[in-house]
Amino acid sequence: MPEKEIRQLTAGKIEVRAIGEDEKKTIGGYAVKYNIPTLMRDRWGDEFLEEISSGAFDKSLQDRNQKALWNHDSSKPLGSVTAGTLRFNSDTSGLNYDVDVPDNSYGNDAFVSVQRGDVDGSSFGFICTDNVWSKVQHEGREIYKRSIIEAELIEVSPCTFPAYESSQISVRSLDGFKEEQQAKELRKKLILKTYL
Repeated sequence: MPEKEIRQLTAGKIEVRAIGEDEKKTIGGYAVKYNIPTLMRDRWGDEFLEEISSGAFDKSLQDRNQKALWNHDSSKPLGSVTAGTLRFNSDTSGLNYDVDVPDNSYGNDAFVSVQRGDVDGSSFGFICTDNVWSKVQHEGREIYKRSIIEAELIEVSPCTFPAYESSQISVRSLDGFKEEQQAKELRKKLILKTYL
């Protein structure tokens, strides 16, 4: 069974959307920008590019009850789609969201931290259901690239450190692609030897 992957990135600054005594405390920003390759490393230090294709989460947004969490902590929910406190908009740039944070300790902490600029990143948790690996040229060298075509969006989180991080599922997926490429090269060599 596929495991949940978490990506943290600077997809655009997360910000306070509404303030005022009678207004809801709302924060939001882009959870992900589409079609922008990001350099990642697996746990062994191997680099690869990863990008999320336009509309990769569209099906998921119709079928799931996504949550907004404070720094990926499931004990600190900030909002949910079914409660109407979390809203998504997928546009040509990416997937953005607004969350009406709760009036409790961590909701207020999240709001104030974003308002002050201490927390300026956004992150998302997902399960990849369709991806394609390829080899591409990047900064003068050949590198593997993972294009995520479709994925189930589980959660979005305002996060402290906005930088992509790798996950086990990516590592296994990359290893599988590498093994497939090596097997193809071996088959080519065997075919050439047969005809020589």
